[in-house]
Amino acid sequence: MTKKSPPYYIITGPPGSGKTSLIDQLRQDVNVVNEPARRVLAAQRRIGGEATGDQNPALFIEEMLALSAQDYDGAQGRTVFDRGLPDLLAFAAYYNVLDAPIRAAIKTRPYRQTVFYLPSWELIYEQDDERRLDFAGAEAFGTLIRAAYEALGYTLVTVPKSTLVARASFVRAYFTD
Repeated sequence: MTKKSPPYYIITGPPGSGKTSLIDQLRQDVNVVNEPARRVLAAQRRIGGEATGDQNPALFIEEMLALSAQDYDGAQGRTVFDRGLPDLLAFAAYYNVLDAPIRAAIKTRPYRQTVFYLPSWELIYEQDDERRLDFAGAEAFGTLIRAAYEALGYTLVTVPKSTLVARASFVRAYFTD
């Protein structure tokens, strides 16, 4: 991560921590990219496909990697990603899938050094069709995400548990481009 990255920022954290709501709040100011996992899961359920974590985790990660790389390559200007390529390392660890293709993609697609991390927040946590982990499982997955980013040398900035407006203001204060 020595070369200057484009103005691409990541918002990450465990499932159900408020990432999507925060991304929607930021949408008025910046380009945003929605979470690849939810998009892949929705598409697979729509077509009866098997690229889901419960059916074929390796294919699920492969689809997320392809979509994430496509999203990155198509981004322009200041962009906020709901999860970045490094999140896929957490998915690979969770499902015990080889991560070499993910690491190769990460090397050629840098993000800003500062990554916004939303901590587990039981008060707002809800399960749905794509979010099937219970709160404890989501929290454990958040630990894998944090470890992936830290191992890659990113600086994680914890976004405070607060109102959506306050969280968005907190993130906006870090935009430096």
